Amino acid sequence: MASFTIENVFGVGSFRLCSGFPTAIKITDKSDAHLYECALNGCIQVYNYSTDERLFFQHVYDDIIVVMVYNEYVNQILTCSYTGKIIIWSHDYQKRYVEQQTRINHVHYGFWTTDGTGIYLCSRFDGTLLSLTYDSEHHSLTETWLRHWATPRADAETVHPPSNLSISPINIAEKMETSNTYVAGSIGYEFVLSTNLRRHLFAILQRPHEHVHIHELNLHDGHLIQDLKLQHAKPNQTFLCATTTTLRQTDTGKEFFAVGLQSGLIFIIDTNPLHVHCIINATGSPQAIIWWHSYLLTFGYISTIVNVYSLDGTLIASCKDAPATAICHLQWNSTEQDLLWVGGYMGLTLVRLELIDTVRTPSPVNAVVFTILNTSVDELSPSTTLCLTTLIHKTLHETAGCGIYMDKKEILSGDLSGNIFRWSVDEAKPKEHTHISDSVRCFVSKNLVGTLSGALYNIDNQEIIEDFSTAIICAAWNNAQTVCLIGLADGSLVNLQSKRIVGLHANNAEIWGVAWSPNEQLCATASEDQTTCIWQVDQERKLIATLTGHTTAVTAVQWKYERIYTCADDRTVRVYNSHANTYNCLYVLRTPTSLFGWFTLTYLQVDEEQKLIICTTQNGYLVVWRDEENARAILCQKIHFGSLEALKYDKTTRRLVTVGSDCTVTSLRLNSV
Repeated sequence: MASFTIENVFGVGSFRLCSGFPTAIKITDKSDAHLYECALNGCIQVYNYSTDERLFFQHVYDDIIVVMVYNEYVNQILTCSYTGKIIIWSHDYQKRYVEQQTRINHVHYGFWTTDGTGIYLCSRFDGTLLSLTYDSEHHSLTETWLRHWATPRADAETVHPPSNLSISPINIAEKMETSNTYVAGSIGYEFVLSTNLRRHLFAILQRPHEHVHIHELNLHDGHLIQDLKLQHAKPNQTFLCATTTTLRQTDTGKEFFAVGLQSGLIFIIDTNPLHVHCIINATGSPQAIIWWHSYLLTFGYISTIVNVYSLDGTLIASCKDAPATAICHLQWNSTEQDLLWVGGYMGLTLVRLELIDTVRTPSPVNAVVFTILNTSVDELSPSTTLCLTTLIHKTLHETAGCGIYMDKKEILSGDLSGNIFRWSVDEAKPKEHTHISDSVRCFVSKNLVGTLSGALYNIDNQEIIEDFSTAIICAAWNNAQTVCLIGLADGSLVNLQSKRIVGLHANNAEIWGVAWSPNEQLCATASEDQTTCIWQVDQERKLIATLTGHTTAVTAVQWKYERIYTCADDRTVRVYNSHANTYNCLYVLRTPTSLFGWFTLTYLQVDEEQKLIICTTQNGYLVVWRDEENARAILCQKIHFGSLEALKYDKTTRRLVTVGSDCTVTSLRLNSV
């Protein structure tokens, strides 16, 4: 099997509900600086935002980190990968107390109980919930039970086997509901938490076209105690977020948590007995919620709207113009709950939230002032103002990355907001940042970018070199770098220098990839029309051959020696023989069955010397095959949270660079195969 080493990941963080925390919450922290520790795809990063420098970076997993939480009681850190590998660290990452592979895959969320003894992992596609017991004194981790969402209430032996028995992924897959869509592919437990005193355990169940359910489970064996259906929501309103802790009322001892669904519907849940306490119709499409003292804060995903609700669902205050970075992650800097870290796909922000008596103290400069909608709350008075002030804001790629250029250790990446960053593999911060007033679609060269509007920009002087009036999707140069072929969204292939139309696909189907033949007399284009066409380069629209076989859009093409390689939305790689212009298909390679959910193959590179075929997928995977018939994948790892939108490979150094819709850029090197 193949492996790789991540050299660097350029990005602010891979934020999810449970994948990062401020260093200030550690009991060992004595610093006044603002440090944040988070997952960055398969790596751990500690960043000092006061000085804008990376303090710690380590490649830990070959797939993404989905759980990264700190437990104050045991003063240790828990990380878990998408494939279910747990590592428990010392507070400074210098020791690994536990390193253990669990028996589940596709981990989506994790919860560590306050006392440090219980760990629960949710698996989205396996549809399972795993319980583990941790002994921090002896550093031992034991699996106690595993529950599948489809388990009958009384079926204890079959569905909750002893932890020393293995669960076959095939058996789990047989119980799964399958779907052709990405959203409907999410089946199983999305979220889990327990009350502070570990008397109750709750898991949120999501199934396609069904109401969201909350299961109260027995802590000791995972048996279903109560099933609460959120029937006030529509069946297609899916789970989005929840509070990662409970709110405990001091006078009654009751504990509550909140669950957010699509369309801003939020349920506040009373845990004892389990029932819906109240329902909120929140504005701003929130995908992140958190308790603020006795109130609930909701943050809009990209709407800039923040709302404050009381426990009974009353809207207390609201503001606009708050941070908007595709927010999905909220963490208080301390128990004082005055500084709040706001994380998302696009960046990380530290804000101060404070009540100010305007008679005595003016509102901070540049603060966002809330509109007070209910003054009956004890803390509020006619002279009181609630303010949100941004202290730190860090962002790099602001929207989905799109386009990569690589020259030795130098990397350029673009995004749909027009940002272009120049990186060095050895450095954490960008060497240069440029912005154009268009959406980057691909890099034509080190100095030229193609855009969605069809403009070809010179990065250095911001001038438009050529305007094709339709999106520039791909480009390829000959070996001498004297002729460039441009693939366009209207199905035409254009010689950039002569402006001759070399090829035109039927029905103006988009050209998604282009490759020169080894002798540079011909070229191949991969198209949305499910074909790969061979064209005479020095002629206009002279079609030599049409390669068929793919059943969906062909997304990339490579031509090496006497072979043409294509990948497509149908999840296959086809290898054609180009000897003597025969163009017959030699064999077809298929993606591993371990790839769950909806996905397509997006980009392709070939190392003809090592005989490797390298592909990326729309759900963040890197897949590598040997170039031989009936080959199975020798590498299949999820390396990005989002879809992969560009791929470059240097066979000399075996360096591979990707950019994703998760706003991160990854540089890795394939190890010897």
